[in-house]
Amino acid sequence: MKKLLPVAIAAALLAGCATPYSEAPLAGNFPTTKQNKLQAASHWLVIAKDVAEQIKLGTDKIGAPVYVAPPQKNSQFTQAFYTQIITSLVNQGVTVRKFNDGTAQIVDIETQLVQFSPNRHQNKRFTSASVIGAGIGVIHGLGFPVGTDRVLGGFAVTGAYDWTSWVEQEYARGATPTYELIVTTSLVKNSQFVARRTDAYYVNDPDWTLYNNNVTDFNFKVVGEQK
Repeated sequence: MKKLLPVAIAAALLAGCATPYSEAPLAGNFPTTKQNKLQAASHWLVIAKDVAEQIKLGTDKIGAPVYVAPPQKNSQFTQAFYTQIITSLVNQGVTVRKFNDGTAQIVDIETQLVQFSPNRHQNKRFTSASVIGAGIGVIHGLGFPVGTDRVLGGFAVTGAYDWTSWVEQEYARGATPTYELIVTTSLVKNSQFVARRTDAYYVNDPDWTLYNNNVTDFNFKVVGEQK
């Protein structure tokens, strides 16, 4: 009991430090997620194909042809994305009008580039090995099990397998970008939204002009940033 008394006192003191009232909500973290980073024009094509698939699902409900409206914001990304959307829709069998004749569904593409604080939290991952069952182990940070002979002996075997590369290849290198791109694509028929999706992507900071020509940036201050 004497050994447990200091622990109990310390716990009581720590509990007393937490106030039941606050002038503002306490800053908390969202569950960890991943966000893709755009680093090549081929990445633009990948998301264009994905968006086109969603648009096709919307056109299947009505069966009308579509007209892809030219983007209002003229940047290298929006121009390329505009043509890639059209190509992907045609390749998927969707009837795409070259001109708006008033009978087609309208595909609208909107983009917004936002810039956050440069001292955002950087991505630091911890990777460890543990056994979760007979003959099965897990590398925390990879998301799938491997044989325990590899987990327990892999680091001792001649270095034939590059464990670091295995862990890191899923994640983009470098610091967390300050720029992020928000892409919203809408399918509209008779002034009514038939389908709509919004995606966010990291952007290489030196490449920001590819996504935002002659458009004012929006700056966001990260909670906890020093003034």
